[in-house]
Amino acid sequence: MTDDLDRALRGTLTTAARKAPAADPGLLERVEAGHRRRRRRRTSAAALAIAVVVGGTGAAGGLLRSGEEAPPVAAPGKLKPVSRADLGAPVKLRDRWPDAVRSIPGELPNGRALHPVALLDDGTLVGATTSSFEKSDKLWSYDLDARKATVITDIVVPRGSKIYASDFTVGGGQVVWWLSYRAGGRDTVEIWGAPLAGGTARKIAGTRGDSVSTLLIDGDTVVWGMKDGVYRVPLAGGTPEKIPGTGGFGIVSWPWIGSPASDANKAGDVKYKSLRNVRTGERREAVLAPFKGAWSCGVIWCVGGPASGVAYHGDAVAAVQRRDGKAGRSMPVDAFIAPREGVIYGRFLPYFPSGHLPRNHVLYDFETGALLDTGVRRFNEAIAPRRDDSDPQLFIEGKGGTTLIDFSKIG
Repeated sequence: MTDDLDRALRGTLTTAARKAPAADPGLLERVEAGHRRRRRRRTSAAALAIAVVVGGTGAAGGLLRSGEEAPPVAAPGKLKPVSRADLGAPVKLRDRWPDAVRSIPGELPNGRALHPVALLDDGTLVGATTSSFEKSDKLWSYDLDARKATVITDIVVPRGSKIYASDFTVGGGQVVWWLSYRAGGRDTVEIWGAPLAGGTARKIAGTRGDSVSTLLIDGDTVVWGMKDGVYRVPLAGGTPEKIPGTGGFGIVSWPWIGSPASDANKAGDVKYKSLRNVRTGERREAVLAPFKGAWSCGVIWCVGGPASGVAYHGDAVAAVQRRDGKAGRSMPVDAFIAPREGVIYGRFLPYFPSGHLPRNHVLYDFETGALLDTGVRRFNEAIAPRRDDSDPQLFIEGKGGTTLIDFSKIG
């Protein structure tokens, strides 16, 4: 039996067992999520990242041109009103899933503040230090058991920089990031990288543009999204290639890309209404209940919020619904659910009751409809998940240290 088949079977059986005795129409999506978790757990410490195969060939473009049509989708169900009482008291995350929460040092042994990037399987924390606001100057490898930190690389800051090194991502024994600068009247985005074992940073690729929406490592390929589509380049370096057929698409949760990628701000708008899987060519459409607002969708769940130019007069302005039209809910008027761009691991969303802020960071779980109390005190800072919501690691920096929540360990 191949490893891929073995992982797929185990993922299917695990998901089905949780939902026994009857499998519902959402089984495919949960198997996909479980498959991603198992791939990450089996990835070596030096290769922590998203593991799907696109490679440096034109295979992905061929899949996108396959012309496969999505299967028929049933009509959406109505949005079921959810009251504040229905939400109940938040479940304490540390009590229910203690293995999912870990305290991480907020500074290096030398006292410099450390901004975490990823915790590798061997207990090594990869993080960055800054020389000024948002200006990263070094990447570090911090052995948490030995309490020993070493410099991975110094970060280059080009003259005319507009956006300093951002979206650090690890995989394949490398760490990569992007930056942008303006020179000669031209905006340029560059992808940089360095070996996790340590070494001089190198430029992997450069292209016109001023920003990147999502950056990730996929095997031996770097993939990123820009305003005009999705790009890739060999991790070893080379000329960037726009993946054919990705114009108007953005990375949702790799290997899923979505269109339209522009912000949804008018009533009836649906960001990422159409999905394509770069690996398999599968396509999916969002079929949602009528809602007096705009939607933004992930692979499984969509989040609705207020639209510009609409008067609500106390109406509920938040909603959640599965992409397939099931499990739709309108949220209570006295609660506020953050936009979809804040979705964590495809399932959790920051929650703010109106009128006051909770003492701790609280999350809303789409799958169970429950609130989760992270136990992490709020100090007016916002939770900032990665733009590709398949990453289970969330670092919350605060006074006295940093907390890591590993959402793959939440049932």
